[in-house]
Amino acid sequence: MVIRCFFRQASTVTKKRIPKTQAEAASSSGRQRNSRHEIVNQQLCDQILDRIKTTLPAPHSCDLIDIYPGEGLWSRALHAILKPRRHVLVEPALSTYSVHLDTLLSPKGTPYRHTNLLEEAFDPTQKMLSKYDTDHDEASGKIPRLNPSLLITANLSGAPLRIANYTGTQSRKFFDDLYLSLWKIRGNIHRYGLVRVLAWVPDGEKDAYIPRTVAARRKQSIMLEASYAISEIAGASNDTKLTRFTRWPDIDVQDHIRVAAEEQTRGLKTPESRREQIPQPDLLSFKPTSKSIRKGAFTSDAEWVFKFMELDDWLKKHDSAWYKRNASGRFRGKHIDSAERNGAERKAWRRLLKVAETRHKTHMKAVGLVKQQRELFAEWKSLVLTAENNTLAPGEEKRLQTLAENLDQQIKKLNRTNKVFAEKAIDDLRAYDMSPPIMWWNKREAEPLIVNDSDFHPPQQSMALLDVVPRPEFLSRIDTHDKMVCFGYVVKTLATHIAGSLADALKSLVHEGYEEFVKTIPSIHDPTKGGWYDLSQLRVRALPAEIFVQIALAYEKWPFRLSIESIIMMSPDPQAAYSLGDDG
Repeated sequence: MVIRCFFRQASTVTKKRIPKTQAEAASSSGRQRNSRHEIVNQQLCDQILDRIKTTLPAPHSCDLIDIYPGEGLWSRALHAILKPRRHVLVEPALSTYSVHLDTLLSPKGTPYRHTNLLEEAFDPTQKMLSKYDTDHDEASGKIPRLNPSLLITANLSGAPLRIANYTGTQSRKFFDDLYLSLWKIRGNIHRYGLVRVLAWVPDGEKDAYIPRTVAARRKQSIMLEASYAISEIAGASNDTKLTRFTRWPDIDVQDHIRVAAEEQTRGLKTPESRREQIPQPDLLSFKPTSKSIRKGAFTSDAEWVFKFMELDDWLKKHDSAWYKRNASGRFRGKHIDSAERNGAERKAWRRLLKVAETRHKTHMKAVGLVKQQRELFAEWKSLVLTAENNTLAPGEEKRLQTLAENLDQQIKKLNRTNKVFAEKAIDDLRAYDMSPPIMWWNKREAEPLIVNDSDFHPPQQSMALLDVVPRPEFLSRIDTHDKMVCFGYVVKTLATHIAGSLADALKSLVHEGYEEFVKTIPSIHDPTKGGWYDLSQLRVRALPAEIFVQIALAYEKWPFRLSIESIIMMSPDPQAAYSLGDDG
């Protein structure tokens, strides 16, 4: 069927024409600006909790801070399985939701508490939590540990925020504060130990925190990738995404098979209605004919497909004899009867099919180069891992470098469309094939449960549930104020060259002394760690988070770097220098 292709195209056009966030769109359609997206399907809540129940604290063992519970369906479901000692509802709009929340707060001896401010939930004088366990805070210079006795859940939908020094979505502000709270700079969520967060975000915003392709990586997602383990528990189907937020379908198919095997090994059962379907191939990957396009077993954002199908339907109905002779796509060239050349529909139909065939051929040439590059990466890494002291013989290394340079030159000769495709596919494969993989999406052990429009109110406002767990090992590396500031500055600087070469990005970071600075980064030339012999061939978006950390640590020790004071004061708001900043 062609519906799959049409749905993808319609989704893309809609999102291109309406650059507003979902919250802004809700506001402009007549709903109150402070309205939130509500989870309204109890079955979805139950299925999510069944998926994650083995990872949750034991009943009666934790306190729960519930930010913006709204109507409280998710809150009740989570409460039922956790049976928390205290359940703090952080709800500034209590009067709006009183019909739903008063029944939780009013009974005598209820574990529920209410506050308007998150800060009050953490304040011992307010006695919101059952206890304020300072044993989990850093003491005697120790790295903070995860605090299993406290859990946070949050609904981060709603209207955009417009406050001092910040304008943007609620989810981005929350994740900004969550990152900074690792150092007690803003919000201080982790004052009693590192806390796990279950965050509902508008589905269209989730790629900022757990991108599925390197092309969607930005400084915020890189900093979060380094400091938190993030998994998507539930979310909308990949079919609804813009092309720039998706990978080459061949990678998605491989990944889908890998995850399905993981789920089978774990005995994980997913309801059919919540299961992501195996991705369809790209339209450009097979020879275009009337039959293959009509079958519609592909994904594409190509606008010509709609026009072609209109022409194809018209010719099939009104010019059936000619259509039957030509529908196979095998044209007779110069031997076509002159009468058959007449007719605007015939000409347009032929022209579209010819253009599609040319694009298919050039695309497959690019695919061939992508596959060669992947084979080269695999061979190079394998040889390094088996070589004595992980060092290749000069002759062997020269052979591989020559192959790499030849491939790089061939890719540069492709037309712009195919060059962009090839570079993106190469970088996504580099991220996918790395051990461990780059990006948390590539590390998942289960597919997210697929949500539907009917699961939420208002309809058409789907949300995704993200499981966010701090990584203490990150704090063992970025363990001082100076290192923290340098890490933020390094990621911010390199991210301005996200699709460019690492060589250019590092030169913009250190200016003079580039060659000497590169020598201080341990894994920068190691292909098994995400590095490469020629940094002009390695794009910033394909770097593992670990190499960003290594660059930051090297920069902190670099004698010619900017001073910490200069880095901080480069921003109009000095505190914002710590921030994840604008992702643009």
